[in-house]
Amino acid sequence: MNSRAHYDRLSRDTLDEALARIPGYAAWRSFDPGPSVPIDQRYAALPILTKQELRDHFPLGFIPPGRDLPAGLNNGEVEYARTSGSTDDEVTLVFHAPWWEASEKAAWQLNDHARQIATGTHREAVLASPRCVGPGYTERPLSMEERTLGRHLYLNQQINPATWTPADIRRMVEELNRYQPVVLEADAAYLAFFTRRVAELGFAVHQPQLVFLTYSFPSRVYRHQIRRVFTAPMVSSYGSTETGHVFMECEAGRLHQNTAHCRVDFQPWLPRYGGPTRGRMLVTVFHNPWFAVLRFDTGDVATLDTRGPCPCGRTEGLTLASIDGRTQDVTYSSDGRAITVEDLDVALAGIRTLTGWQLDLPEPMFLRLHILTERDAAEPTRKAAHEILEWIYGAEMRIEVAAVPSLQPERSGKFRFARTAFPVDHARLWNTPP
Repeated sequence: MNSRAHYDRLSRDTLDEALARIPGYAAWRSFDPGPSVPIDQRYAALPILTKQELRDHFPLGFIPPGRDLPAGLNNGEVEYARTSGSTDDEVTLVFHAPWWEASEKAAWQLNDHARQIATGTHREAVLASPRCVGPGYTERPLSMEERTLGRHLYLNQQINPATWTPADIRRMVEELNRYQPVVLEADAAYLAFFTRRVAELGFAVHQPQLVFLTYSFPSRVYRHQIRRVFTAPMVSSYGSTETGHVFMECEAGRLHQNTAHCRVDFQPWLPRYGGPTRGRMLVTVFHNPWFAVLRFDTGDVATLDTRGPCPCGRTEGLTLASIDGRTQDVTYSSDGRAITVEDLDVALAGIRTLTGWQLDLPEPMFLRLHILTERDAAEPTRKAAHEILEWIYGAEMRIEVAAVPSLQPERSGKFRFARTAFPVDHARLWNTPP
């Protein structure tokens, strides 16, 4: 059986099982045109799963019949996991760790560097918000031993890296040097702040064999700073608690779908906003025996890669040029063009004295950009950023740019790149007006 036939069979079996047996999909059955129709058309005819549906049917709505949830929670086969949403969209899920780990191992095969060193028993250090990973946030400082769970060492104990003291940086450096991780997994914002402070303080730090960027958008501005300290290959991984590992950046810099563990349906935006190559992703999960996820809207923007075959030789599933940030973080120029976080980051990353940015829109036609800069570079950086925003959004926009001491994290500890304070109908990006 060829790989496409196997993928289609997984797609069909997952769909048939969900429609026939999963309570949360009972209302979807009337949309299914039936088994005589090609599988892609069957999926396209179905509704879209959102976080609101996950909340509405929690906890039993997406669990297969025959699974005893109280027993599974009691014996540790599953647990309740709360997603670390960056836009007030947190969801509590029934989480099965073996499914997640299998998804991760399959994703490692999509990058040669990861495939060679990620054995499943390798030491890994993690630098991200304690509300996203590890033992969780506590007021009491935890020892290194308390923050070492299995093969993972969780370095950070603060919600905002701007609160790190020189003593915190020293502690994390010493722990990295002691633990000697093969892989360093990180939120790019946290790792960029860490590397800036390491360079300023002159600390020598252990060099891992691979740096995984995940948890949030891997800004080029942050990548520039990380590269000043860490020399290992840097790989971006994309997924979520709901879907597992969905895409992995290969050694050629393109993102490949983890077809062994998920199906991805790409819904393009309208051409005037960037379609058909730019759009949103609807993910169906394979092999999760405890929680059925079908056509889940990840809430992120993606751009298909149209440059021809990838130099890495991988051909299965979708290949993306980029993950472009959250749909909720899309903004609009004065003439109505859609501007993604990726669009802004590409332009702003050309300012090498810029070390961080966050765009607020308090009201229509008003942009307020907060920036972090290299020492003694605030004014030229501010002017350059102002010119870029005017070029992107149009001179009709009211634009303010201010250098600030720190950016504002969400409650989860993650950092949004663009925040709009008024209602915006982003469905216009893919819905044709009546």
